Amino acid sequence: MSNSSDPPIGSSEAPNTSTSPAPLNPALFKLKILDALKNNNYDQLKQLVASIRNGANQYEALLLKNLVLNLAVQVASAKMVHRLLNERDLSIDINHQDNEGNTALHIAAASNRLDVAQLLLRDARINDTLMNDDNKQPIDLAKDLNMVELLQFERSRYVEKVAVEFRNAFMSHDFAALDEILSQPRNYELLDINGNDPETGDTVLHEFIKKNDIGMVQWILSHGGDPFKRDRKGRLPIELCGKTNETMKNILRDASKDQTVINMDKVGGMEAPTYKGYLRKWTNFAGGYKLRWFVLDSNGILSYYKSQDDTNNACRGSLNMKSALLHLDSSEKMKFEIIGVTGIRWHLKGNHPIETNRWVWSLQGAIRYAKDKEKALKKASLGLDVAVSRKSQEITRQHSRTPSSVSLKTVALESQLASLQRPSRPQRAGSIVSQEIINDSDDDDDYDDDDDDDDSTDYNTRQADENENVDNDNGPHAQEISVLKSSMAIELNSLKDLLQNIQKTGSTDESVQYSLNSVVSVISSFNEFSHLVAKRDEKLLKALRKQRDINELWINSIRDLENELMERNNELETFESERRQIKKVLTKRFGHSAQSLEPDTAIATATEGSNDEITQEESAAAEISKFLQDEEDSDDEFFDAADFSEDEEEVVEEVDVVYETSSVAVPAIEVTDTETPHLDEGPVENTAGEETVDLEYTNSLQKEKHQIIERERSFAGYEDPPRTELPLKVDERPAVSLWGILKSMIGKDITKITLPVAFNEPTSMLQRLVEDFEYSSLLDQACSFEDPTLRMLYIGVFAVSQYSSTIGRVAKPFNPLLGETYEYARPEVGYRFFTEQVSHHPPISAVIVEHPKWDYYGETSVKSGFNGRSFDVQPTATWYMHVRPDHGPQEEVYSWRKLKTSVVGIIVGNPTIDNYGEIEITNHTTGEKCVINCIPRGWRASQAYELNGHVFDKFGEKKWAIGGHWNSKIYGKRIGKNDSKADKKSAVHSTGPTEDGSKFLIWSPVPRPTVPFNLTTFAISLNAKPEHLIEWLPDSDTRLRPDQRAMEDGLYDDAGELKSKLEDKQRTSRKRRDETGDVYKPRFFAKDVHPVTGGEYWKFNGQYWRMRSEKNLPKIDIF
Repeated sequence: MSNSSDPPIGSSEAPNTSTSPAPLNPALFKLKILDALKNNNYDQLKQLVASIRNGANQYEALLLKNLVLNLAVQVASAKMVHRLLNERDLSIDINHQDNEGNTALHIAAASNRLDVAQLLLRDARINDTLMNDDNKQPIDLAKDLNMVELLQFERSRYVEKVAVEFRNAFMSHDFAALDEILSQPRNYELLDINGNDPETGDTVLHEFIKKNDIGMVQWILSHGGDPFKRDRKGRLPIELCGKTNETMKNILRDASKDQTVINMDKVGGMEAPTYKGYLRKWTNFAGGYKLRWFVLDSNGILSYYKSQDDTNNACRGSLNMKSALLHLDSSEKMKFEIIGVTGIRWHLKGNHPIETNRWVWSLQGAIRYAKDKEKALKKASLGLDVAVSRKSQEITRQHSRTPSSVSLKTVALESQLASLQRPSRPQRAGSIVSQEIINDSDDDDDYDDDDDDDDSTDYNTRQADENENVDNDNGPHAQEISVLKSSMAIELNSLKDLLQNIQKTGSTDESVQYSLNSVVSVISSFNEFSHLVAKRDEKLLKALRKQRDINELWINSIRDLENELMERNNELETFESERRQIKKVLTKRFGHSAQSLEPDTAIATATEGSNDEITQEESAAAEISKFLQDEEDSDDEFFDAADFSEDEEEVVEEVDVVYETSSVAVPAIEVTDTETPHLDEGPVENTAGEETVDLEYTNSLQKEKHQIIERERSFAGYEDPPRTELPLKVDERPAVSLWGILKSMIGKDITKITLPVAFNEPTSMLQRLVEDFEYSSLLDQACSFEDPTLRMLYIGVFAVSQYSSTIGRVAKPFNPLLGETYEYARPEVGYRFFTEQVSHHPPISAVIVEHPKWDYYGETSVKSGFNGRSFDVQPTATWYMHVRPDHGPQEEVYSWRKLKTSVVGIIVGNPTIDNYGEIEITNHTTGEKCVINCIPRGWRASQAYELNGHVFDKFGEKKWAIGGHWNSKIYGKRIGKNDSKADKKSAVHSTGPTEDGSKFLIWSPVPRPTVPFNLTTFAISLNAKPEHLIEWLPDSDTRLRPDQRAMEDGLYDDAGELKSKLEDKQRTSRKRRDETGDVYKPRFFAKDVHPVTGGEYWKFNGQYWRMRSEKNLPKIDIF
């Protein structure tokens, strides 16, 4: 510590020396130091110090000590401060106190320099217990809660370290080491040699008396050991000596002579246990634990405030320790509970186990002091000896050297002593309350404590609450604002001092006076500005905290409601299943129709019995009949799912099932989606990968289109079979809470939400569009029918079959970059696919798919949002299909809009995709329509993925019914005039469409493989990069995108970095276009008006495949 007679910074009076050099201008020197520190110019700083040393006198050396480090913690970077602390050539005194008694740590705490404060606290020379002239330690100057936690954590961390050394020195009788430890001012303030072991209740004096270690007992007594301090059982040290150990008793008696004899007349003047500091207090389910300032005063009253600065206002709550109970759980390191006389409970949590121990011991002492003081007053008539015994038990000796150190004194040694003495037994931090206090251990806790206890031993690794900045009274960017304000204030004051110094030298230059006046005005304006900013921030933060609490309350309410709804849905689903089972049993027992349950049946079965019994049986039979009859009457003729039930019929023969025609053999694997309704079906042969497609074309329209596709060499590069496996075998993406990220984005457009790469799958949105054609053979089969309503039926099934690939695919595809393209071709099937990202905001991908028998085109224009419970995507674009039937004279034009898509279950951590809504497909050429309704998931298991619909002829008459589930099977059925319900459970026919009204299976999905990201076999092939294909691809093809490729290879960190670089590059390009006024134009699509519907659409210009065949695709640098 520096000499108290040191002159203040900026003083112009230097000590008298016989050879004093030219006086140094302090203000000018301060400005030079500031310039070096702000510019991180260490060499310049060394030169300034050297210039002082060359003509150094005592004053100049002292000025350096007072100036450099204190200025550095206010304006310099953490890197510069770190160098100052480690470079010893400047002789920096880390604990030097300025003219106001503040150390560098005081200034860092008051300025909210977290990074600098941590550097100071990690320096072995620091003493964080020094007081300034206002009797405040650094922690008392901290207004930011993060700074308070840092100071508390680092102090506890240091105490743990020193406690180990202290204990080792005790065990080895290393008196020199013990003296060295206590000779450190910081250790002397923080370590309490009279602290009780939390497990045994002994002090070190009790412990060594039991060991009859006279030398150590003498050392303890000579260094502040208290012979009147009792252990947990209330025993004085002298009571442990035994009857024959007179030597030890004499040592203790001699030590006791210096102790004050206390009597009842002086009890009111005794020093009661006091403490103050920050603890986390449980508030409610919305807020959880929040940091609050607690004060235990000498009257035994524990009060708490919102912050330390709030102590001038009324407290938020208080408890009298005289009537309080302390409840601890030995399994918790940092939590404890205080119970008031009225039953009020405070659930509290420290920032560190050591800090918790300090609080528990202080509260325990206050409880005992208050209760035993009352008992002693009542028993005063029993004599002075009894009174002395009672009171000496309750006094907690403090070895403070400063008036306020009681509030910061630790009793932290005991936990480390216990753990070191008994290493084989677990430390029971906080288990230090006597049995008469812990009398409510069986009480039920009415609150749910969070389980996120932080046992980290490094402050940097602790995970701060995501809303912690809101609780910061300094507002957002507090540290940066503090540094800026300090820098401005110091510079202005230094400039003022400089001008005043010039003025004192006798200068009469008018400009000097004007400069001085200007600086004074600027300082005044700055102070006013700071005041206004502080008031503004206070109001904004108050409103922000209020809104945050409201939001948290709603979030938790929604989550609870979501869980409750899921539980009830599960119960209803169970009841529905049981009802169906009962119906099956009754139907099997009494017959399929209600007619088999006539009263005569029941009467005939009763050979004996009274009329009452017969009447009861008649009533029961009538109820059963009504139950079965109601069940049948409730079914809709065509739209009810039972009409296409998959749990009771049996496929009588091999069914002609339509699959994707591929040369890839797909193993027969059972579809395993946890939400798929149970299907008890007959065997359906899976011929995926074994079918051969008839690529012969029957009319001129088909042949002409086929010639175009062949002439443009569309299948060049696709000679290799499609890929069937990913290079990545196990999905090891880091676990990240989707809800934790999304809850702050409620109400936003999800297309503009940037998520971590861990939420992506290794496909692009462009590639996901190709998955619509996994079952393109439905279109081929549609073209083979002469009946236009039958063609419409198969096109309708195609329109919903594409959604089967979304099951389990909750990961987000990569968003395409502007100008990104993707091509895909399947020569064995006959189609080619191309898409281009034509717009970035809003994101739009234009698509064209061409096949000799059909064309498909459209765009991915959607409205989307996140409402807190689900992602919702509403397609707004119209999709078109041109069909060239095998037996038709003309090309037919169809159009429709896609289903709504929703991702539900986000709040409860079980995201599930649901596709629902109505698809209306119109044949603009011949007038047929198809309406398919995909039902939103409800509480019934059979409703999940359910669909039903009708095909209408050009006169509006129903011709075909559609039903089933879009994730498993879709059936068709001819609607005739004489259809009845009697044949609803008829078997599935194997000959395809029939005219007799029996249902037939139209579509069933290819079994899903077990691979990372839940990709389908078709999707696995999309990002493959065969060697033969590379030469044909443009630079903009998705297969060449580096971040997506890294994701597919399992290099998740690389994928995140590459994704960020690509997005930055795209933003730079857009900024350049905005500056130059350029408007981006897609290369292969252009907006146009559709000739049939009259709506806007993106028209393909036909250039891509022609330029590709010539290997003349334009170069574009987007990756």
